[in-house]
Amino acid sequence: MIQLTYNEAFDAYHAVFRFLRLHLACDIGAKLPFDTLRILDFYLLFPFRLQAMKFFARDTGWRKVSKAYEDCAPYGAMPEDSTIFARMEPFQRAAAASLVHSGHLAAKAWDNNEVLFTPAMLPPTVAERCSLLNANMTDIIDILCQIRARYPLGGRDGLKDRTGLLEYRYDSV
Repeated sequence: MIQLTYNEAFDAYHAVFRFLRLHLACDIGAKLPFDTLRILDFYLLFPFRLQAMKFFARDTGWRKVSKAYEDCAPYGAMPEDSTIFARMEPFQRAAAASLVHSGHLAAKAWDNNEVLFTPAMLPPTVAERCSLLNANMTDIIDILCQIRARYPLGGRDGLKDRTGLLEYRYDSV
């Protein structure tokens, strides 16, 4: 028997919405490596998986917050974090390309595998919906914004290394 189910992780439109949520919540105004946005998106979608990340000593309390979201875990067994993360990439790339096409991401930055949100205004209903959902997860949103600000992406002890989601050993640092 084949069973078809919907999973937000594999929906490019849902990824667009999550990217906009992160942009509005963390006030992302500067260029950001696309992989950083992908990692933040992964933990926005699966906040209970944040427990597995290796944090700086002062941030270890975030595990407790992450543990509170375990009831959000989908029913049934799921693959490893790195497997899901890799399978999400084409949908995340499609979402970013859509945001470039709509004028919400700068095309020149996207050509360099970076994201730069433009000052283009979001429709009020979209911004309102983003704010509402972000308000329901303020603790996780705050953690993700702090991760973006304090954790570098590459190299040893960077975000790639600490999450185990991407290879970091060949990064130029």
